[in-house]
Amino acid sequence: MWSLYGSCVKLLKAESCRRTASNTVFPFLEAEGTQDFCRLFRYFMVFHRYGFTTMPEVMKDNGNFELYSPDPHVCGMTTLDRAAFRKTISVPVIQVKKEKVSKLLKFLKHRMIQRPGLKRVLDLSDEANKLVLLDPQQISSENSFDESDHSVLQQFEISPHVSKYDLELTYENFKTEEILRSVLPEGQGVTSAFSRVGHIAHMNLRDHQLPYKTLIGQVIIDKNPGVTSVVNKTNIIDSTYRYFQMEVLAGEDNMMTKLMD
Repeated sequence: MWSLYGSCVKLLKAESCRRTASNTVFPFLEAEGTQDFCRLFRYFMVFHRYGFTTMPEVMKDNGNFELYSPDPHVCGMTTLDRAAFRKTISVPVIQVKKEKVSKLLKFLKHRMIQRPGLKRVLDLSDEANKLVLLDPQQISSENSFDESDHSVLQQFEISPHVSKYDLELTYENFKTEEILRSVLPEGQGVTSAFSRVGHIAHMNLRDHQLPYKTLIGQVIIDKNPGVTSVVNKTNIIDSTYRYFQMEVLAGEDNMMTKLMD
């Protein structure tokens, strides 16, 4: 919220509309007074919510990059090999009585590991207990728990002892940006942004990304339920009829879709 506020303050100083890298015009004009600022802020919020881009250009959480980065040997891959993305990391865990797990999760959900498609509670050979996977960015020992965490653990009579567990991550547990950043050569920009109409995802790939276009398209389909076709614009938009040639990167060659307004 504060980042949006700061952006609006900067936009108040603008004297003309500025075109972004995606050729979208933001009709923000210089505003004066509280009422104009509020209108500007509301407009920015609406645009932010309903904008067409569904994924960020750059990963925001750089602290997780190394821990959750796939094995370096996938760099340069042009044909998607999902099995190559297996990686084992060490994560903190606590042991919890089976009947207390659901109650504990309500209070310690913010301390648990957050990865796509990952089970955060694992079975043990001892059927009376389960392992709860914690966030390695937050928890390293029982001293990492704050006072409220210890209060919850004490309330449910759960030991705060933290041990380590070797967790295998697979392709399904990595995010789109993490996969693409690991595949493209270091120092080259990673674009995972796209516009979506029905089942079609439309991308504008840069020249250095074209050797990886098939892989990029397949990853977009895998990571976005409902997307079955990924296309890339191959030339500039015609100035008269506003059409352009498209290349299917992955998925079905079906450009007919329904759009509900």
